[in-house]
Amino acid sequence: MRRTLIVGFDGADPRRLFSAAERGDLPHLARLLAGRDVGWGPLTSTLPPMTLPAWASFLTGAPPDDHGIFDFAAADPRSRRLRFVDARDRGLPTIPARLSAAGLKVGLFFFPSTWPPEPLSGGTAAGFDSPLATRIPPEAFHPRSLHTRARRWVGRDLAYADFSELRKGPSWELDAAAALLAGIEAKERFATELLREDGPYDLFGVLFGESDTASHHFWHLADPRSPRFDPARAEASGDVIDAVQRRLDAALGALTRAGGFERVIVASDHGFGGASDRVLHLNAYLADAGLLAFRAPRGGGLRGSVAARLPAAWAAAVARRAPRRVLERVEWRARHGHIDFDATTAWSEELDYAPSVRLTGPDREGTTRRVEEALARWRDPIDGGPVVARVHRRESLYRGAFAGRCPDLLIELRRPGGYSYVVAPSGPRDPAFRRGRRDELRGAKGRGMSGSHRRDGVWVASGCGLAGAGVRREIAELLPAALPDAPRVTAPPVVDVEAPSSGALRRRLRSLGYLA
Repeated sequence: MRRTLIVGFDGADPRRLFSAAERGDLPHLARLLAGRDVGWGPLTSTLPPMTLPAWASFLTGAPPDDHGIFDFAAADPRSRRLRFVDARDRGLPTIPARLSAAGLKVGLFFFPSTWPPEPLSGGTAAGFDSPLATRIPPEAFHPRSLHTRARRWVGRDLAYADFSELRKGPSWELDAAAALLAGIEAKERFATELLREDGPYDLFGVLFGESDTASHHFWHLADPRSPRFDPARAEASGDVIDAVQRRLDAALGALTRAGGFERVIVASDHGFGGASDRVLHLNAYLADAGLLAFRAPRGGGLRGSVAARLPAAWAAAVARRAPRRVLERVEWRARHGHIDFDATTAWSEELDYAPSVRLTGPDREGTTRRVEEALARWRDPIDGGPVVARVHRRESLYRGAFAGRCPDLLIELRRPGGYSYVVAPSGPRDPAFRRGRRDELRGAKGRGMSGSHRRDGVWVASGCGLAGAGVRREIAELLPAALPDAPRVTAPPVVDVEAPSSGALRRRLRSLGYLA
């Protein structure tokens, strides 16, 4: 197989990225786009466009109902437990694992949906969904000696794209921007040193999560039309998304120079757009429609993670010592314990990045119609427009072996003025609709993110025989099409390792903004 480099720009938006390359701001990407055998365009993500299932589809070449990964967590009202999902839930091996099993030298680093780390021939480091600390520890690497080498090359532990260790003071934007740029530099150094010492590789993939994090938290400062735009803070911090894109472009140049690759693939799992200042509490609306019942009167209740309320040292001690089953039940109570499931027929996990509804009870068809009718009636009190643009029944999208893991109904919300509603966890007294508070509009984690996912990601393929400008492709189809000479062999199953408890992963996903 021709030597191939895969570079993941998590969450990179095609409009911003390709426009910046056309302006000359991204010279290495522009040089790639100007090549002879090159194709590029929008990459249609999974529905909903979520990080874990999207990258799993990219890596396996299969849709979510075939590989089985739909979200970071699986909630079960019958057992009253919330279980965190990892690569052991994936029903298919990744394409890199298949190539490694065929005897090729393969390395894959920092991609989500790869915990526990697979024993690839050229090394692995799992993505940020690993149930570990924000600093990437030895357990995320295979072999573990890679962690020691990474510390030697970088001078410290590598880190996932995360702000949880920064203070949310008046200058947090500047501190966070500096941390993102330093994270890209550290991963670039790790990857280029590994290529220098261990190369050449048949397939080498590295993902940068900093582009996703920057768009989540700095979109309002890069978009003067945003309802959250703050001109003073925008002037003080500059365009962080553009700064991150320029640093990623430099990393792309360093990687292409270091490895002697004949093919280069650049991809993102989804794109981005702005979030509005309009907040929805979906479970509160379902309660108003008579489909959900709270345990307590509409006044009081528990939201979020118990671990997140504890001092960090206490939470870590609990996560290390408590049995996983106990932690799962505690987390369930913290997130959903205020819902009376015996009197509820429809409820939502209220995921901002993927609004959906799950059904309970025997009359699935009748409950589905009631939910669809209720959502069709929901109106925005500001402009009178519908809140919900479209409701997808699970069976209209997915019919594969793992389709049952998908929520019953997936919701596409309207975007007033082009900006997404914010879906927030419902307390028993929350209204179904409200305007965001001032402290929620700045984009810091836990305060309402100012950028939200869009379905169009990015693909660029050089030397892959996929020439064509502006061609739309599906995320699950890209890698098989770009690697036509890859051996089609079955990889061994994911290695089952002793993983840290779910409490640590719960804290991580909350700090990254994916869970409440």
